[in-house]
Amino acid sequence: MPSRWFRKEGILPVALGLAALGVASYFLLFAPELRTIRSLRAEIAMKYAKMSETMTLRTEVTQSRVGEGARWEERLQAWERRVPSTPDTGRLLAEIGEMAVRHNLKAFGLTVAPAAGSERGGVAPDTTAAIAGALAQWKAGAVEARYRLTFRSTYRDLAEFLDEIPRTRRLLTIRSVSVREKADAMAAEIELSAWHRRGP
Repeated sequence: MPSRWFRKEGILPVALGLAALGVASYFLLFAPELRTIRSLRAEIAMKYAKMSETMTLRTEVTQSRVGEGARWEERLQAWERRVPSTPDTGRLLAEIGEMAVRHNLKAFGLTVAPAAGSERGGVAPDTTAAIAGALAQWKAGAVEARYRLTFRSTYRDLAEFLDEIPRTRRLLTIRSVSVREKADAMAAEIELSAWHRRGP
């Protein structure tokens, strides 16, 4: 019995030693590989995050360029609509005439103004005259035609008429506004500039 117990007890330490040696060998041999694998995984995850960020930024830049291009295209189309390639005088006079009727302007007259314009006392610049400064930047590519409007109206009708001019289908700018009081109504004189694109 003691001999048999000794053999059993002697095997146990040997088995435990072999197991410990196997575990130590595993950690010695495979632990560096596991660290390398974890490091590679972290590096891959970092590169994937950077790639995702780059793709997101690229998509945003592309969308921004498309949006900016669409805005410029819209501005160009608005320019071509409001500044035709020909004087198109008939349509312009018809539009101004419709506005005159709509705002009850009496004794309405429209003539071609002198190219150099004229200075008159009591002339008050309209609030839309600031547009003329912006137009100077592209004036070299457009042709100006000046018209003089004369009519009688109330102050309210005059104000509504002037307010509608910046919203006309044709691009018009107000050069001057002159008002004189009359016994039965107010006499007004407006000088406008209409524009069309210069030919090639």
